[in-house]
Amino acid sequence: MKTKLRFTSFFVALLIFASFKGNAQVHVGIYHEGILSHIGVGTDPEKKIFAEARVLAGGMVNPFMGLEALGHYNFRQTDWYNLHGGIMLGHNEISDAQAGIPLGLSVKPIANHRQFTLLMEGTPMYSAYDFTFRALIGLRYTLSKEY
Repeated sequence: MKTKLRFTSFFVALLIFASFKGNAQVHVGIYHEGILSHIGVGTDPEKKIFAEARVLAGGMVNPFMGLEALGHYNFRQTDWYNLHGGIMLGHNEISDAQAGIPLGLSVKPIANHRQFTLLMEGTPMYSAYDFTFRALIGLRYTLSKEY
């Protein structure tokens, strides 16, 4: 119970911090990976370098929680998609510490609404037990006054 309270407190603090950034662009996202869901908040994904914090949201089937910090670099940016890669460091209740190299494609399918993106991401990861590969798909929305 204490662990879930810590994760919830961290996520609420992250959202409060993000709301104080008046003119900054912030993105929020929800991603799905098998039986795990991720909720993310981060900086402007249209910049060359951007960051994101994710909470692994447990549920009935998988009650485990976790936190991740990601740093991304946009290798290729167009009006329709961004290709990015980076580094991920995380901690969860199953394997404790983990690290990975996320490689992603953010597709912006609606011409008049570029804040909305579809994210597909693959991450080779190392945890305390072994090497694994994770695939995510999800939706991301950039909160901005400038679009």
